Amino acid sequence: MADVILYRWSTERDTWVSASEVEEARAYLARQGITTSALPDGRFALAGESARAFGAERLVFLGLQQLRGTRSA
Repeated sequence: MADVILYRWSTERDTWVSASEVEEARAYLARQGITTSALPDGRFALAGESARAFGAERLVFLGLQQLRGTRSA
């Protein structure tokens, strides 16, 4: 799914993500030891970082960064 998202973002110049993509990113981050929680306003918080909130696109981007790091390691 990561390749599909990156392709869409690069060709359409749109960073929209679906609810299923967000949930997949959250599950991937959880497997990497990064716990997320949904906030009432639709954004997400990372465990231990109560001062920052991420939108859905940024959360998926964080997951993609983590994935890229594991692929190149």
